[in-house]
Amino acid sequence: MLLKSVIQSFLALLVLTCSICQNALAHTSIDPPSVTEGTQSQNHIVINHGCGDQAVIGTSYVIPDGVSSTVNVDGNPYNGPLSDFIQNWGNSIEIYQDRSLFSEQDHKFDDKGNVVGFWLGGGRSLSPHLKGRILFVSGAVLFVPESCAKVVRFVFAGADICKITGIDDLIAENVVNLWTPAVGSKFDGTPGGHSFDSPSVFTFNRDLATNPLPESCGAGQQVTVKPSAAQIDRDMPVIFNGIQVWPQP
Repeated sequence: MLLKSVIQSFLALLVLTCSICQNALAHTSIDPPSVTEGTQSQNHIVINHGCGDQAVIGTSYVIPDGVSSTVNVDGNPYNGPLSDFIQNWGNSIEIYQDRSLFSEQDHKFDDKGNVVGFWLGGGRSLSPHLKGRILFVSGAVLFVPESCAKVVRFVFAGADICKITGIDDLIAENVVNLWTPAVGSKFDGTPGGHSFDSPSVFTFNRDLATNPLPESCGAGQQVTVKPSAAQIDRDMPVIFNGIQVWPQP
């Protein structure tokens, strides 16, 4: 009886531990999550699950435009431009045409023609219990040599869409998984919700061998760039053939 009790307790602990691990790993993520300065890299956004038992029928992502973005240095607000740290941000993230997951896809552009996001949808859907990958390429981003930036983290805003609804219904159960930073946009989601303030982050590391930090910088700075609420509200919707299809207007 004692042995049976011990085994039951162990199995219960194992189930609980696995459940915690699955929850910790369940968020949509980027793989690999970082790249070295000056290097072009192929990466994937990994969709780890659907909306409860609902399949993912499309996805939408916003990349910080570097213009209206908020910039923090070592956790503190920075009032200067991103160009104080990165020389060539703009069109730095682009997806490949790939219809293995969804049948339609496109980039999103700002008024200067820079890619500020992308969407995919239609055709097949992604089973709620399977993983999906969206391939993108990151350009050879360069750090400003005079800056103290050692790491620059770009926070993406994403949505895995399971049902087409209006903006007011995004908080309904099993409709959408919002992987967005909580910056006050219409796509923030619900505080305390499953994916609230859990965005994907893509990191660029300074190449210290070819672009060493100035001696005055000490250990260097970590810079974090988030899209503004205005940019997310502008660029998150999916526009197909000139018509907004998600969220429904």
